[in-house]
Amino acid sequence: MPRQVGQIDQRKSENILDAAAGAFADMGLEAPMEEIARRARVSKQTIYNHYGCKDDLLRALFERRRAALTEPLDESHQDEPLEDRIAAYVRGLLEAYLGPGYVSIMRSAIVATVTRPDVGRMVHEHGPRLGRQGTADFLARETAAGRLAIDDVEEAAEFLVGMAAGDIIMRVLLGAPVERSPERIEARARACARRFIRAYAPA
Repeated sequence: MPRQVGQIDQRKSENILDAAAGAFADMGLEAPMEEIARRARVSKQTIYNHYGCKDDLLRALFERRRAALTEPLDESHQDEPLEDRIAAYVRGLLEAYLGPGYVSIMRSAIVATVTRPDVGRMVHEHGPRLGRQGTADFLARETAAGRLAIDDVEEAAEFLVGMAAGDIIMRVLLGAPVERSPERIEARARACARRFIRAYAPA
């Protein structure tokens, strides 16, 4: 059965995002659109038709990554144990922080911000800030359901991410040694989830 036009466009969009993720991971934000087009096996004009410009492409990439990271917190998982959901979210964060794409993009964003502050603001707005908002929304739902007791969900979201990351972000940005084994990541994710739930357990 032949694919419909919408299906073809969606597949092409995903291929472009996959190519952009690889190019940005390898080359930072300086990755040229020609290289992304080459990897996606499309014309540069096709990328512009789908995403408008490099900044819009980067925003779409951040949005896809945010959606993947916060997926365990979606309402579709509300019947699963709270600890499992938070641990899965933290595990995803840690794996993202330890991946080569995060290091490359963040390092190049920091350098670019010296002369283009708008780049740093855009990366923060469509990356970390949106992620924190999704976490805060989840915490608000859990508080309304009586499973947590949180007065300031945005602050609590920052606490959760901060507890998960610790000094890992600084270590990876500076190239310092950091434990990357799946066992260590899982243990940290579980510990963060348990401590967070204990801190915000209903009276």
